[in-house]
Amino acid sequence: MNRMKPRPAPGYPIRLPHRPEPEGLDLGAVFGALGRSKWLILGCTLAATSTGFLALSDIRPSYFSSAEVLLDTRQERVVGVEQVVSDLNVTNSVVAGEIAVLRSNLLLGQVVDELDLMSHPDFDPDLADDESLLGRAGVVLRTWLAGFWSGVSAPEPMPEAENQSDEDGKLSEADARNIVIWKVRSGMTVYQSGISYVISISMAAHDPKVASDIANAVARQYIQDQLHAKQAATQRAIEWLDTRLMQLQKQLQDAEDAVVDALAQQVVEDGGNEEGVSQQLGEMNRSVVAARNDRAAAEARLTHVQQMLAEDGPEVAAASLNTARLTALDSELASITRERAKLATRLGPRHPDLLSLNVVFGDLMRDRAAAIRAGVRELESEVAQAEGRQLAIEKDIGKAQALKVDLLRSSIRMNQLERSANAMRQVYNSFLSRFQETTQQLEFQRPDARIISEAEPALAPSRPRKPLVLAVSVTLGAILGVTIALIREAMNRTVRTAQELSQLTGLPVFGTLPTVRWRGRGGGAAWQRARLSSRKVTAYAEGLRLLRFGLMNDPENGWPRVVMLTAPERGAGCSTTALGLGRTLVDIGQRVVLLDADFHRPSLAQLLQVPVRGPGVVEYIAGQAEVSDIVIADAEPGLALVRVAPSSGSVADMLSARRFGTLLDELVARYDVVIIDAPPVSGLADTTVIAGLTDAVVLVARARGSNRAEISAAVAALRTAGAVVSGTILSRADSRAVANGTVAAPDPIFSREVEFHA
Repeated sequence: MNRMKPRPAPGYPIRLPHRPEPEGLDLGAVFGALGRSKWLILGCTLAATSTGFLALSDIRPSYFSSAEVLLDTRQERVVGVEQVVSDLNVTNSVVAGEIAVLRSNLLLGQVVDELDLMSHPDFDPDLADDESLLGRAGVVLRTWLAGFWSGVSAPEPMPEAENQSDEDGKLSEADARNIVIWKVRSGMTVYQSGISYVISISMAAHDPKVASDIANAVARQYIQDQLHAKQAATQRAIEWLDTRLMQLQKQLQDAEDAVVDALAQQVVEDGGNEEGVSQQLGEMNRSVVAARNDRAAAEARLTHVQQMLAEDGPEVAAASLNTARLTALDSELASITRERAKLATRLGPRHPDLLSLNVVFGDLMRDRAAAIRAGVRELESEVAQAEGRQLAIEKDIGKAQALKVDLLRSSIRMNQLERSANAMRQVYNSFLSRFQETTQQLEFQRPDARIISEAEPALAPSRPRKPLVLAVSVTLGAILGVTIALIREAMNRTVRTAQELSQLTGLPVFGTLPTVRWRGRGGGAAWQRARLSSRKVTAYAEGLRLLRFGLMNDPENGWPRVVMLTAPERGAGCSTTALGLGRTLVDIGQRVVLLDADFHRPSLAQLLQVPVRGPGVVEYIAGQAEVSDIVIADAEPGLALVRVAPSSGSVADMLSARRFGTLLDELVARYDVVIIDAPPVSGLADTTVIAGLTDAVVLVARARGSNRAEISAAVAALRTAGAVVSGTILSRADSRAVANGTVAAPDPIFSREVEFHA
């Protein structure tokens, strides 16, 4: 039934709308987030700067030398013969492959042997590694960047020793050589110069002469390896072509011999004439058509007789058979039938003559049935004979067809052998020509690249650049701190202001309540009562009055009699808000009763400091108590409380009972407003069950605590349950949110923090 009642004319000022959020980037919010994380940003900056100082104090100067190699795309044609190893078709992927060749351990190993780097002190693996802190940091940075940018190559980890000597603990020659190769590769950088086909080989070392020697040696060895690779590939091609020619010559001889053998076999073994076999097949096909027609006619007669036997009986089937035996039996049966008819008119049914005629009649009927069966068997025999003739002719046709197929196969086989021999002859000639061309290419090979710039020893060290290192350290530290601060702020998925809450839910925000953290005698209820009874204008009291005003002055739904307060999660202050709403209604002369529907964790009785001993809602629903037994009428002046005892089990079924709706109706009859403090929406079915029985629902959201997804899910669940969600209220907000959302004047209470949350 409709519990709404007409509301009085509004006597309170209408709450001003929330100030709209600025369009675009809110610089105030950004600087606010950075201000809250100022110590984090400062710490990151100091840590990065200290790291830069430590690295600079530990680093040795390094010298860079670079050589350049051009991938030559111009082709020299001495003769019009295709080479075994074609010239490079230079593309970005080809350049990347050549860069990998320049960094390969095989090429660098040859450079190590050529320059005898294993005896150089900067590369000797038996000496202690004096790599600086900045160098180690550079390795780590390159490894990290390689995972995000393909243009940066990750440094290769140092190879582990495998054949270490047991006597003196020194590395084996192979392990020492691998470590020297790794050191050369770690100091070398190979990259494509812009969009050209030039590859730069840059080497870093503590000795400028060593750096230039290594860069030039790598370039020279790369050119030599290209030339040697082409010559080796051509030699392998010549050897393979020679072997293949011998195999093809043998296969060609075998193919020609097979053609000769097939011609002899066709003349000696295959007999008959293809034209004569075709004529014989035509005659047999006509014969098999006639045999099939005879068989079909016999099968049709047999099927007709069998169908008449099954459907119309032997009498009708006998007429279709029309055999001599059946004709004779039908004549005798007609004579006996007439004789029986005559005697039946003069003699009784037990007369010996009549009985004798009956016996004769029965014998004739049995003979007639046997004759019918014999006729059916004759038809079946005719069908079998027709089928046999047809199969015999078809068998002869199969033999003739097989003979014709053999003749055709022999002819086709001959054609195949001739084609195979011709194809093999062409392949042999092609390989022979290619063998002769490749043999001529062996003496003329050229590399696909040439050195266009040799490395020279550097005159000044290239690293470290101290001002740049310090500037980068400070910048990176500040950027890291700012990034962490902004990410932490962006990952906050909670509502912070009444404007955000209104935009998220599409519902009006009745009020914004400040954060209250109170410690002292009397609890939060006493602090709340003091704020409501104070003559000063406080943000908390005005927020509750705005909630009362917005809820009781709804032009569409009127004045609700049953109001439910709930929250998306615990800790939003739902119980305290319900108590405050009840007190504000009492202030305007309303009779209010509070119903704590959080049966698992009831808290209103504790807030009001009233005993809960005695019958409660559970006993009322069970029919063991009346409304007057479970209501504490004097919890506060004008404010009653329904007694509820804590329950550990599920109460959704109990709330769905008819007695709970009856309880609400009786409370409405006795009081002006019933306020229900419901448990959180998420995780329990209790709230959705109760919501359908109320006139209005208010969702309490906690500022910087209630998740957006949980709020949306709570509103959707309440609407699915058929509840009228009138609006929301933002609790535990800071002073700025309260000033922007509800009242313009600051509240002195903001200067101290009070702790209490139901």
